[in-house]
Amino acid sequence: MSDETKKTETEAAPAQADAAPALKKHKKAVVAVVIVAVLVVAGIGMNIWHEQPSFCNTICHIENTYVNNYLQPQNSVGTDKYGNTVSNTNAMMAVLHSHTQTSAKPEIVCVDCHIPNNAELAHDGLNYLTGNYVYPRNERSDDDLEKWDGKDGTQFCVNENCHAYLRGSDGKVDRNKLEQTTQNMDFNPHSQHHEEIEMTCTECHKGHRASVVECTGCHTDVEVPDGWVTKAQSDEIMANMHNAA
Repeated sequence: MSDETKKTETEAAPAQADAAPALKKHKKAVVAVVIVAVLVVAGIGMNIWHEQPSFCNTICHIENTYVNNYLQPQNSVGTDKYGNTVSNTNAMMAVLHSHTQTSAKPEIVCVDCHIPNNAELAHDGLNYLTGNYVYPRNERSDDDLEKWDGKDGTQFCVNENCHAYLRGSDGKVDRNKLEQTTQNMDFNPHSQHHEEIEMTCTECHKGHRASVVECTGCHTDVEVPDGWVTKAQSDEIMANMHNAA
């Protein structure tokens, strides 16, 4: 082998040695970028899935009661969360609000109303792990629904996705605006003629069972909308549910 050839090989060896660490660094950088990209995509996918009803019955509402209730077709015979027949599913606010053109969003999903709160999720998760998670959930008032966020109960219905047009300057339902929305009805259920009585929204409007015309407790001539029930019928439904528990 000539001296010139030996010299060339000697010069090439250090060059290859110097290139090896650089190549390793490049490979590590590529792997890191791929891992980050996968995590980002997975995170985006998880966030999208988290907002879908299918997420809600994966861990928590595992018996599908609430999701199946929500997914029922509108304006048809259906079933409430307790298994009772409801003659018109529109009487259940979860179904009625699932697809609507009267709110800020044409499609309302679970988390648009039940906004996740970490403290509440931790509380419910602990109850689930210790066997204290009641299912179906005990019926909650709008004050209960806003408890963990420290809000007034009526703010549940006047959030930015729903009936924001009824919101007053204090962030709560403006009772005068509410009364005006049904002023053309023969019997205005939102009339403020009983100043000493200030009912909450969820006393009549039920999410996952037939809504109730509470006024029928006193006014027996009040029209009951299709699928809704009277106060006496509502009391019977709840009594039966408590007896079966």
